[in-house]
Amino acid sequence: MRRAAALLVLILVAPVLSGCLGGEAEPEGCDEQGYWVEITEDSPYPGLDCEAGPVRQLSITIFVYRDNDGVEWLINETSIATGIEMINSVYNPSGIDFVLDEIIWVDDAFPDVQDEEEGEEGEKPGTLNNSSEDGGDFGDQISISQLGDAFVEGYNPANVNIVMQSNGWGSYSMYPWYSREYYFSTVRASTFATSPVPSHELGHFLGLYHTHQFHDDPNSDSDLSRAFIWTQDWVTPTDQCYRTGDFICSTPYDCYTWCEDDIGCNASDLYEGYKPGQEPSEVAQCTVDQHNPSVTNLMSRYGERSEITFDQGARARYFIQYMSENAREGNLLHFSEMVYDY
Repeated sequence: MRRAAALLVLILVAPVLSGCLGGEAEPEGCDEQGYWVEITEDSPYPGLDCEAGPVRQLSITIFVYRDNDGVEWLINETSIATGIEMINSVYNPSGIDFVLDEIIWVDDAFPDVQDEEEGEEGEKPGTLNNSSEDGGDFGDQISISQLGDAFVEGYNPANVNIVMQSNGWGSYSMYPWYSREYYFSTVRASTFATSPVPSHELGHFLGLYHTHQFHDDPNSDSDLSRAFIWTQDWVTPTDQCYRTGDFICSTPYDCYTWCEDDIGCNASDLYEGYKPGQEPSEVAQCTVDQHNPSVTNLMSRYGERSEITFDQGARARYFIQYMSENAREGNLLHFSEMVYDY
């Protein structure tokens, strides 16, 4: 494992220097300022001119409940460790390393989605991103009241908090720019060690949109007002592609299941194996020239999602820095700094 084998030494955070080492990205990479902080119009996310840089380590708090019958734990420590390794295989190349800090074993049955009623108005977090992947109805999000006192008491505002949930619920995560008391991600315990969904949901926690976020008009400006807090300090990028779509130049246009309305062709051949039961269409399949999204990009909703682009990694670093500098209703992300031998 690159993460484990390449770790040299845990060091104290060094004084902030300016720019990349020697003025340009050397093979060993940039310093903290160049890789994590510095942005310009030509490089609107930190480290775009760097080959590598210091790795920051984010601590995870995981909440594990018992199954719907209140008998078995939803996941064991071995599967948790395997799942974290899978997550790091995606994020380590971008200088981001997740480590387990604490497992909160909640001796309560996880609520059964089939038995829960809608609840009072405002009880469910309706403004949050909801992937609703691999089953579960769109909008089936667990509420704080359903998670109970053990979650509230164990929640760590300095960590990345992950709730292991039973099947039936839609996976989702909180974007970093909303003002909330609790920022957390929920994933299904049954697939934590085998699925790309945990990495995908953590992508949202780190500020990454779906690749099809603004699919309805490929040439329109993204709605920056939805992320108004962080855009106050973000530069106006030279490249228009950093201001459209998912704010990332390296992710090609993706209309996913809405291609017929958006660009007049059918792209169901890209996702049919993963979303069975699609209605047949008389509209011709899109050609590669019409629609050629990445089916391996983590932030898509296709099948083999296993990677983020260099630009996406830089955007994630931007929001880690943002979350470490802005106390959002008491939440202030803490991290340590490490050096990797790339």
